Amino acid sequence: MAAFVGRRHSSPFSTSLSPLTTSPSNSHPLSSSSDDDDDEVEDDDRSNYYTPMPEPASIDPRDSNTSDNWIPRHPSLIRLTGKHPFNSEPPLSLLMSHGFLTPVPIHYVRNHGPVPQTAWSSWSIDISGLVRRPCRLSMDSLLLDFPSFQIPVTLVCAGNRRKEQNMLRQTIGFNWGPAAISTSLWRGVRLRDVLKRCGIMRTRDGALNVCFEGAEDLPGGKYGTSLSKEVAMDPSRDIMIAYMQNEELLKPDHGFPVRMIMPGFIGGRMVKWLKRIIVTTKESESYYHYRDNRVLPSHVDAELADSEGTIN
Repeated sequence: MAAFVGRRHSSPFSTSLSPLTTSPSNSHPLSSSSDDDDDEVEDDDRSNYYTPMPEPASIDPRDSNTSDNWIPRHPSLIRLTGKHPFNSEPPLSLLMSHGFLTPVPIHYVRNHGPVPQTAWSSWSIDISGLVRRPCRLSMDSLLLDFPSFQIPVTLVCAGNRRKEQNMLRQTIGFNWGPAAISTSLWRGVRLRDVLKRCGIMRTRDGALNVCFEGAEDLPGGKYGTSLSKEVAMDPSRDIMIAYMQNEELLKPDHGFPVRMIMPGFIGGRMVKWLKRIIVTTKESESYYHYRDNRVLPSHVDAELADSEGTIN
Protein backbone atom coordinates (compact mmCIF):
# COMPACT_ATOMS: atom_id res chain seq x y z
CA MET A 1 0.00 0.00 0.00
CA ALA A 2 1.49 3.30 -1.10
CA ALA A 3 1.71 6.41 1.05
CA PHE A 4 1.85 9.80 -0.63
CA VAL A 5 4.53 12.29 0.44
CA GLY A 6 3.25 15.81 1.02
CA ARG A 7 4.23 18.85 -1.01
CA ARG A 8 3.07 22.39 -0.35
CA HIS A 9 0.96 24.44 -2.74
CA SER A 10 1.70 28.11 -3.23
CA SER A 11 -1.42 29.61 -1.61
CA PRO A 12 -1.60 28.87 2.12
CA PHE A 13 -4.97 29.17 3.85
CA SER A 14 -4.66 29.52 7.58
CA THR A 15 -7.08 28.39 10.25
CA SER A 16 -7.46 28.44 13.99
CA LEU A 17 -7.03 24.98 15.45
CA SER A 18 -9.39 23.55 18.02
CA PRO A 19 -7.72 22.63 21.32
CA LEU A 20 -8.94 19.08 20.70
CA THR A 21 -6.94 18.78 17.49
CA THR A 22 -3.34 17.89 16.90
CA SER A 23 -1.78 20.20 14.36
CA PRO A 24 0.65 18.53 11.91
CA SER A 25 3.09 21.37 12.59
CA ASN A 26 3.30 24.57 14.61
CA SER A 27 2.27 26.64 11.60
CA HIS A 28 0.15 24.61 9.24
CA PRO A 29 -1.04 25.98 5.88
CA LEU A 30 -4.35 24.81 4.46
CA SER A 31 -3.52 25.10 0.81
CA SER A 32 -5.51 25.81 -2.32
CA SER A 33 -4.57 25.50 -5.96
CA SER A 34 -3.54 28.72 -7.70
CA ASP A 35 -5.78 27.89 -10.66
CA ASP A 36 -8.79 26.91 -8.55
CA ASP A 37 -11.79 28.89 -9.75
CA ASP A 38 -14.20 27.58 -7.13
CA ASP A 39 -13.13 29.93 -4.35
CA GLU A 40 -14.80 33.16 -5.46
CA VAL A 41 -16.76 33.13 -2.21
CA GLU A 42 -13.53 33.85 -0.30
CA ASP A 43 -13.29 37.25 -2.00
CA ASP A 44 -16.80 38.29 -0.94
CA ASP A 45 -17.70 40.29 2.15
CA ARG A 46 -18.67 37.30 4.26
CA SER A 47 -20.14 39.58 6.92
CA ASN A 48 -23.08 40.14 4.57
CA TYR A 49 -24.32 36.59 5.07
CA TYR A 50 -22.52 35.08 8.04
CA THR A 51 -22.70 35.97 11.72
CA PRO A 52 -20.05 34.07 13.72
CA MET A 53 -21.05 32.48 17.02
CA PRO A 54 -18.69 31.76 19.94
CA GLU A 55 -17.91 28.12 20.57
CA PRO A 56 -19.42 26.63 23.74
CA ALA A 57 -16.93 27.06 26.56
CA SER A 58 -17.87 24.11 28.74
CA ILE A 59 -19.29 20.60 28.72
CA ASP A 60 -23.07 20.39 28.90
CA PRO A 61 -24.04 18.66 32.19
CA ARG A 62 -26.33 16.35 30.21
CA ASP A 63 -23.21 14.81 28.64
CA SER A 64 -21.32 14.32 31.90
CA ASN A 65 -22.21 10.63 32.30
CA THR A 66 -21.92 9.68 28.64
CA SER A 67 -19.00 8.71 26.42
CA ASP A 68 -19.27 12.16 24.81
CA ASN A 69 -18.35 13.97 28.04
CA TRP A 70 -15.35 15.65 26.35
CA ILE A 71 -17.30 17.55 23.65
CA PRO A 72 -18.53 21.12 24.26
CA ARG A 73 -22.04 21.58 22.83
CA HIS A 74 -24.31 24.58 22.51
CA PRO A 75 -26.97 24.52 25.24
CA SER A 76 -29.73 25.78 22.93
CA LEU A 77 -29.67 22.65 20.75
CA ILE A 78 -32.85 20.60 21.08
CA ARG A 79 -32.00 16.98 21.95
CA LEU A 80 -34.25 14.51 20.17
CA THR A 81 -33.04 11.13 21.48
CA GLY A 82 -32.39 11.87 25.13
CA LYS A 83 -28.85 12.35 26.37
CA HIS A 84 -27.14 9.83 24.10
CA PRO A 85 -26.50 9.34 21.24
CA PHE A 86 -26.49 13.04 20.44
CA ASN A 87 -29.09 13.99 17.85
CA SER A 88 -30.11 17.61 17.85
CA GLU A 89 -31.38 20.61 15.95
CA PRO A 90 -31.46 24.31 16.84
CA PRO A 91 -34.65 26.23 17.56
CA LEU A 92 -35.98 27.28 14.17
CA SER A 93 -35.99 30.96 15.12
CA LEU A 94 -32.30 30.78 16.07
CA LEU A 95 -31.42 29.00 12.83
CA MET A 96 -33.31 31.57 10.76
CA SER A 97 -31.80 34.52 12.61
CA HIS A 98 -28.32 33.64 11.35
CA GLY A 99 -29.24 33.81 7.68
CA PHE A 100 -27.56 31.96 4.85
CA LEU A 101 -24.63 30.34 6.68
CA THR A 102 -25.27 28.35 9.84
CA PRO A 103 -22.72 28.80 12.65
CA VAL A 104 -21.12 25.47 13.50
CA PRO A 105 -22.29 25.46 17.17
CA ILE A 106 -25.96 25.34 16.06
CA HIS A 107 -25.58 23.11 12.98
CA TYR A 108 -27.87 20.11 13.36
CA VAL A 109 -26.18 16.87 14.50
CA ARG A 110 -27.02 13.26 13.61
CA ASN A 111 -24.95 10.69 15.50
CA HIS A 112 -25.62 6.95 15.68
CA GLY A 113 -23.36 6.30 18.65
CA PRO A 114 -20.41 7.70 20.61
CA VAL A 115 -18.22 10.26 18.84
CA PRO A 116 -14.79 8.74 18.10
CA GLN A 117 -11.87 10.46 19.81
CA THR A 118 -9.49 11.23 16.97
CA ALA A 119 -6.20 13.01 16.27
CA TRP A 120 -5.06 14.70 13.07
CA SER A 121 -1.51 13.38 13.37
CA SER A 122 -2.46 9.69 13.53
CA TRP A 123 -5.51 9.63 11.25
CA SER A 124 -5.42 8.03 7.80
CA ILE A 125 -7.80 6.98 5.04
CA ASP A 126 -7.32 3.68 3.21
CA ILE A 127 -8.27 3.61 -0.49
CA SER A 128 -8.62 0.09 -1.85
CA GLY A 129 -10.71 -2.23 -4.00
CA LEU A 130 -10.76 -1.79 -7.76
CA VAL A 131 -7.85 0.64 -7.94
CA ARG A 132 -4.42 0.02 -9.44
CA ARG A 133 -2.54 1.75 -6.64
CA PRO A 134 -4.13 1.09 -3.23
CA CYS A 135 -2.91 3.70 -0.81
CA ARG A 136 -3.15 5.10 2.69
CA LEU A 137 -3.50 8.88 2.98
CA SER A 138 -2.51 10.72 6.12
CA MET A 139 -4.24 14.00 6.86
CA ASP A 140 -1.06 15.86 5.96
CA SER A 141 -0.83 14.16 2.57
CA LEU A 142 -4.52 14.80 1.90
CA LEU A 143 -3.99 18.46 2.71
CA LEU A 144 -0.71 18.98 0.86
CA ASP A 145 -0.86 16.62 -2.13
CA PHE A 146 -4.18 17.74 -3.60
CA PRO A 147 -5.66 21.12 -4.55
CA SER A 148 -8.39 22.21 -2.20
CA PHE A 149 -11.65 23.99 -2.95
CA GLN A 150 -14.41 25.55 -0.92
CA ILE A 151 -18.15 25.75 -1.63
CA PRO A 152 -21.34 26.37 0.35
CA VAL A 153 -23.36 23.18 0.77
CA THR A 154 -26.72 22.71 2.47
CA LEU A 155 -27.02 19.52 4.50
CA VAL A 156 -30.45 18.18 5.40
CA CYS A 157 -31.36 15.08 7.36
CA ALA A 158 -33.77 12.78 5.53
CA GLY A 159 -35.89 12.91 8.69
CA ASN A 160 -36.37 16.68 8.67
CA ARG A 161 -39.96 17.49 9.79
CA ARG A 162 -40.60 13.82 10.59
CA LYS A 163 -42.54 14.89 13.68
CA GLU A 164 -45.29 16.14 11.38
CA GLN A 165 -45.17 12.93 9.36
CA ASN A 166 -45.45 10.87 12.53
CA MET A 167 -48.60 12.78 13.46
CA LEU A 168 -50.23 11.42 10.32
CA ARG A 169 -48.64 7.99 10.23
CA GLN A 170 -46.06 6.64 12.66
CA THR A 171 -42.66 5.87 11.16
CA ILE A 172 -39.68 4.06 12.70
CA GLY A 173 -37.68 7.29 12.98
CA PHE A 174 -37.57 9.80 15.83
CA ASN A 175 -39.28 13.18 15.80
CA TRP A 176 -37.13 15.64 13.90
CA GLY A 177 -38.58 19.14 13.78
CA PRO A 178 -38.11 21.61 10.90
CA ALA A 179 -34.51 22.63 11.66
CA ALA A 180 -32.50 19.54 10.65
CA ILE A 181 -31.07 21.61 7.82
CA SER A 182 -27.94 23.76 7.82
CA THR A 183 -25.64 25.46 5.32
CA SER A 184 -21.88 25.78 5.74
CA LEU A 185 -18.80 26.65 3.74
CA TRP A 186 -17.00 23.33 3.33
CA ARG A 187 -13.38 22.97 2.27
CA GLY A 188 -11.58 19.84 1.18
CA VAL A 189 -10.33 17.97 -1.87
CA ARG A 190 -12.21 16.44 -4.74
CA LEU A 191 -12.90 12.75 -4.37
CA ARG A 192 -12.25 12.30 -8.10
CA ASP A 193 -8.71 13.69 -7.72
CA VAL A 194 -7.91 11.14 -5.02
CA LEU A 195 -9.43 8.25 -6.98
CA LYS A 196 -7.57 9.24 -10.14
CA ARG A 197 -4.30 9.37 -8.19
CA CYS A 198 -5.00 5.85 -6.91
CA GLY A 199 -5.73 4.59 -10.42
CA ILE A 200 -9.44 3.81 -10.26
CA MET A 201 -10.24 1.05 -12.75
CA ARG A 202 -12.59 1.29 -15.69
CA THR A 203 -16.31 0.64 -15.50
CA ARG A 204 -15.94 -2.33 -17.84
CA ASP A 205 -13.49 -3.83 -15.34
CA GLY A 206 -16.22 -3.81 -12.69
CA ALA A 207 -15.60 -0.45 -10.99
CA LEU A 208 -19.21 0.64 -10.64
CA ASN A 209 -19.51 2.00 -7.10
CA VAL A 210 -17.45 3.88 -4.51
CA CYS A 211 -18.08 2.88 -0.88
CA PHE A 212 -17.28 4.95 2.22
CA GLU A 213 -16.81 3.67 5.76
CA GLY A 214 -16.50 5.54 9.03
CA ALA A 215 -14.76 4.73 12.29
CA GLU A 216 -17.73 4.16 14.60
CA ASP A 217 -18.39 0.78 16.16
CA LEU A 218 -22.19 0.58 16.01
CA PRO A 219 -24.78 -2.16 16.60
CA GLY A 220 -25.11 -2.58 12.83
CA GLY A 221 -21.34 -2.54 12.26
CA LYS A 222 -19.37 0.28 10.69
CA TYR A 223 -21.38 3.17 9.29
CA GLY A 224 -21.08 3.03 5.52
CA THR A 225 -22.66 4.34 2.32
CA SER A 226 -21.82 4.43 -1.37
CA LEU A 227 -22.16 6.40 -4.58
CA SER A 228 -22.11 5.24 -8.15
CA LYS A 229 -18.74 5.70 -9.83
CA GLU A 230 -20.45 7.91 -12.40
CA VAL A 231 -21.48 10.38 -9.70
CA ALA A 232 -18.23 10.10 -7.75
CA MET A 233 -16.12 10.98 -10.79
CA ASP A 234 -18.39 13.67 -12.24
CA PRO A 235 -16.54 17.01 -11.91
CA SER A 236 -19.84 18.91 -11.83
CA ARG A 237 -20.95 17.08 -8.66
CA ASP A 238 -18.20 18.52 -6.42
CA ILE A 239 -18.03 15.38 -4.25
CA MET A 240 -15.63 16.38 -1.49
CA ILE A 241 -13.42 14.79 1.13
CA ALA A 242 -13.77 17.63 3.63
CA TYR A 243 -11.67 18.76 6.58
CA MET A 244 -12.95 22.32 7.18
CA GLN A 245 -16.34 23.86 7.97
CA ASN A 246 -16.85 27.63 7.98
CA GLU A 247 -13.08 28.18 7.75
CA GLU A 248 -12.20 26.06 10.78
CA LEU A 249 -11.16 22.45 11.14
CA LEU A 250 -14.12 20.15 11.65
CA LYS A 251 -15.55 19.81 15.14
CA PRO A 252 -15.94 16.35 16.71
CA ASP A 253 -19.72 16.13 16.14
CA HIS A 254 -19.23 16.97 12.47
CA GLY A 255 -16.59 14.38 11.67
CA PHE A 256 -13.14 15.64 12.75
CA PRO A 257 -10.71 15.19 11.16
CA VAL A 258 -12.33 14.26 7.84
CA ARG A 259 -15.70 13.43 6.32
CA MET A 260 -17.57 13.23 3.03
CA ILE A 261 -19.61 16.11 1.60
CA MET A 262 -21.96 15.28 -1.29
CA PRO A 263 -24.00 18.23 -2.58
CA GLY A 264 -27.58 17.22 -3.37
CA PHE A 265 -27.64 14.05 -1.24
CA ILE A 266 -29.20 13.47 2.17
CA GLY A 267 -26.95 13.99 5.17
CA GLY A 268 -26.97 10.25 5.87
CA ARG A 269 -24.79 9.62 2.80
CA MET A 270 -22.02 11.89 4.03
CA VAL A 271 -19.91 9.60 6.20
CA LYS A 272 -18.18 11.29 9.14
CA TRP A 273 -14.85 10.21 10.66
CA LEU A 274 -13.96 8.72 7.27
CA LYS A 275 -11.56 5.74 7.42
CA ARG A 276 -11.99 3.74 4.20
CA ILE A 277 -12.86 4.33 0.56
CA ILE A 278 -13.41 1.12 -1.43
CA VAL A 279 -14.11 0.94 -5.16
CA THR A 280 -16.45 -1.99 -5.78
CA THR A 281 -18.87 -3.51 -8.23
CA LYS A 282 -21.81 -3.65 -5.79
CA GLU A 283 -23.28 -0.88 -3.66
CA SER A 284 -22.29 -0.66 0.00
CA GLU A 285 -23.54 -3.59 2.04
CA SER A 286 -23.46 -1.60 5.27
CA TYR A 287 -26.64 -1.98 7.30
CA TYR A 288 -26.93 1.79 7.42
CA HIS A 289 -26.88 2.10 3.64
CA TYR A 290 -28.72 -1.01 2.58
CA ARG A 291 -31.42 -1.24 5.24
CA ASP A 292 -31.57 1.86 7.43
CA ASN A 293 -31.73 4.69 4.89
CA ARG A 294 -34.35 3.42 2.48
CA VAL A 295 -37.73 4.77 1.40
CA LEU A 296 -40.43 2.25 0.47
CA PRO A 297 -43.80 2.76 -1.22
CA SER A 298 -46.47 4.26 1.02
CA HIS A 299 -48.39 0.97 1.26
CA VAL A 300 -45.37 -0.84 2.78
CA ASP A 301 -44.84 -0.24 6.50
CA ALA A 302 -41.99 -1.43 8.73
CA GLU A 303 -43.89 -4.50 9.96
CA LEU A 304 -44.71 -5.66 6.44
CA ALA A 305 -41.16 -5.00 5.27
CA ASP A 306 -39.73 -7.10 8.10
CA SER A 307 -42.18 -9.95 7.61
CA GLU A 308 -41.49 -10.18 3.88
CA GLY A 309 -37.76 -9.58 4.12
CA THR A 310 -38.05 -6.30 2.23
CA ILE A 311 -35.36 -3.68 2.64
CA ASN A 312 -36.47 -1.33 5.42
